[in-house]
Amino acid sequence: MKLSNLCVATAIAFASAGASAVNLGTLDLSSGSNNFGNTPIAGSFTDTISFTLTTNSLFNASFTSIVNGAQNVNFTSIVVTPGAFALVQLLPDPVEVWGNPAAFNLAPGSYTITMMGTNSAAIGSYGANVAVSPVPEPESFAMLLAGLGVVGLMLRRRQS
Repeated sequence: MKLSNLCVATAIAFASAGASAVNLGTLDLSSGSNNFGNTPIAGSFTDTISFTLTTNSLFNASFTSIVNGAQNVNFTSIVVTPGAFALVQLLPDPVEVWGNPAAFNLAPGSYTITMMGTNSAAIGSYGANVAVSPVPEPESFAMLLAGLGVVGLMLRRRQS
């Protein structure tokens, strides 16, 4: 019996020594943008945060960590799911910046941002900004084109 307890304790210790997974909750994007940050534990980490969109939206985000002495957060991937929209590293250390160079078009629904990386033993932090803006409806483009057409007709009449 003691051997099985020792095996269970060892398995739990190895499992806890692996990557830390933290759910940061829900991000409120009702105003169009919001920010958040975290100080993950030393070693490998996986942080998640969710958000919901009610309309077709353009999604932009930036994640920043700065080397400060021995403090250093290094991301290995940042992905928005469903859809697997991957953010890319835009700047390397000492100011590591991840983002999306072009906006992602996201349909209404629930999404999760998953951030994976490593944190130094000195335990650094990161910050993120997320912004969404509604995608104009096709009717808006039709109105714009109609307005430009009317302006063109008026200019043509003036020249006559």
